[in-house]
Amino acid sequence: MQEGFSRGFYITMLVVSIVFVYIVFTVLPDTTKTVFVGEGSSMEPTLLDGDEVVVSTGKLPREGDIIVFKCKDKCVEFPGEIMTKRLDTINENGCYWVLGDNSDVSYDSRTFGELCPKDLELYGVVVDVKRKDK
Repeated sequence: MQEGFSRGFYITMLVVSIVFVYIVFTVLPDTTKTVFVGEGSSMEPTLLDGDEVVVSTGKLPREGDIIVFKCKDKCVEFPGEIMTKRLDTINENGCYWVLGDNSDVSYDSRTFGELCPKDLELYGVVVDVKRKDK
């Protein structure tokens, strides 16, 4: 009779470990969600005043995503304000150019310029929108 574990045991443990790592790095990060209520008309028609947005805190933002963030001192008209904007571009330094969908009224990078990581606190990427009751 052999001492120790069989080859099958080690293969089973390897498969279980791979599945565990996959879940931790792909499924779990996207399960942390927070709800914010949008204010204003800068994201119309995509988001309306009072819409609830569900934000994934574990998803990395990509160009074209709608993100929710707190703007620090750079946004002089609204310092500390939580904003919802579309991520237009990310430059090589990791700085964001954000735009509101309603360009006529949006306070965004066309006014305050690019936002570098030190300029904002990123809450996450919008993954769902719940329309306000009419």
